[in-house]
Amino acid sequence: MAISFGKLKDPKLGLTDKLTFGKLNGCRICDVAQDHYEYLIWAERQGYVKYQQEVIDLIHEQASFAKWKIYQEEEVDPYMEPHFPVLFEEDIPF
Repeated sequence: MAISFGKLKDPKLGLTDKLTFGKLNGCRICDVAQDHYEYLIWAERQGYVKYQQEVIDLIHEQASFAKWKIYQEEEVDPYMEPHFPVLFEEDIPF
């Protein structure tokens, strides 16, 4: 009994697999995930590729790190000590 080609190899891309299309043609996923995670998400949503779970986890990690960096720059850094120094440290009544 013959085995179909789709069952011979997992068609989902892993971390060390290379992309075969677009602006990242020939690049390994693990090398471009940090800077181009949005492109990798777009490619999967368009149906060009499917990823193994380890790649999905890496993309999610990179996306959440980018969101954290934006949050840090917009919400935390403007209120840090150099911008609003405590003027009267000795005058605290407790």
